[in-house]
Amino acid sequence: MFNDPSPPDAAVTDVPARRWETIARALREDIAAGRILPGERLPNETALAERFAVHRHTLRQAVRSLAESGYVRVVHGRGTFVRELVLDYALQRRTRLTQNLADGGEQARRELRGAEVQEAGTWAQPLRIAAKDRVEVLRTRAVVRGRPIGVSTSVFPAVRFAGIAQAFGRTRSITASLREFGVDDYTRQRSVVSCRMPTHEEADALARPVNAPVLLVDYVNVDGHGVPVEAGTTLFAADAVQLSVSPEDFQPE
Repeated sequence: MFNDPSPPDAAVTDVPARRWETIARALREDIAAGRILPGERLPNETALAERFAVHRHTLRQAVRSLAESGYVRVVHGRGTFVRELVLDYALQRRTRLTQNLADGGEQARRELRGAEVQEAGTWAQPLRIAAKDRVEVLRTRAVVRGRPIGVSTSVFPAVRFAGIAQAFGRTRSITASLREFGVDDYTRQRSVVSCRMPTHEEADALARPVNAPVLLVDYVNVDGHGVPVEAGTTLFAADAVQLSVSPEDFQPE
């Protein structure tokens, strides 16, 4: 994995068995925080060994783990490079963007890009309200490693969730905001996935060229009584996110 002519260290067995996991976690945090950017090469083996005060064998285990989990790629003779950001996003009965990414070792920052109150219009059907009823609309963006990966439009019945934009401003979380309104749990009733080209505004929000396709997820979330609490759309950068669904994710409890 590294060009190292020296023999394995004799004291490898003295290194705690899980030390390499600590090193791998620290390097993942460096990548997630943008301290090492996609396409950049990791510091060389000598520098990393000095930083973590470990033998090279332990360091190689950590790098091998990062390569197997898709964080880095090893180019023999050249070094180890950070892969471009590609996230595995699971569509589940309880789909939570921030938690979903955290489960994959990534930290997402949610930004509120705008909020408004308007008539439900086409959102009336998924929310099961009248077209003239008022809804609160939140426009948010998710950023991982300093890179926008998704923009969302989240719509809530105003009669039940008046002021949810202010709640989101405090919590930066849809789940935490709904909890302030007494919705302690909610599940995904429907996800419809499609692919299309972005508008100029959407491309700008995702920091992508207008000719780069996006993945579109239309969704409806319901409370424990099956009443819709949120409908919306999320646009994912197709080169940064892959959506996954497994049958057991939608099995009744």
